Amino acid sequence: MLDLQSINLKDEIKKLQQEDPGKERGEDVKNVINYVLKKEGESGLAELYKELAKHGYRIPDIEKINAIDWIPSSMPTILMVTSAKIFNWSEEDIINGGKIIASFSLLIKTFIKYFISPKKTLEIAAKNWHKHYTFGRMEVVEYDSSSKRLVARLYDFKKHPISCIYLGGFFSKIVGIAVGKSDIRVRETKCEFKGDPYHEYVFEW
Repeated sequence: MLDLQSINLKDEIKKLQQEDPGKERGEDVKNVINYVLKKEGESGLAELYKELAKHGYRIPDIEKINAIDWIPSSMPTILMVTSAKIFNWSEEDIINGGKIIASFSLLIKTFIKYFISPKKTLEIAAKNWHKHYTFGRMEVVEYDSSSKRLVARLYDFKKHPISCIYLGGFFSKIVGIAVGKSDIRVRETKCEFKGDPYHEYVFEW
């Protein structure tokens, strides 16, 4: 359970900037902004910018960031953490954010033609992981079509606990498209932030 109430935003933003694990594509920060707009409206976005400025963090002009530009991985994380804090988002809100963002992500559109099976879909995503992030790697470790269960692991991806929740939603949307289901159940059974050697996601439908 992510305890957002105990987070001191000023300290958290500073920590995220200092411990930035690498880079990711510019579309990610655009997608977070779009989710805030969808969920909280223009006034919510203005409140987000105001809160970030209060803590000395100013993001570049989003319009000038190309979707395929490499940006600090801390940038979308800072926006997501700050939004979750000030809007009192639940974990379900963050999971839904991952699902909605997956719906209009360029990463999804890149290999949508490969939606043959859940296993093949995530294997393609794993193979192309380095095209979206400069750190981490993903692999599918189990797939059972009869029990409708898939297990994927994410290694060397110690970004932020909120990313664990968000990616659960993001990946479940991918699996859902692959199997033609909207009610994909996802659990993170192992997590690097809990001392495990990798993140492990179990998907069932």
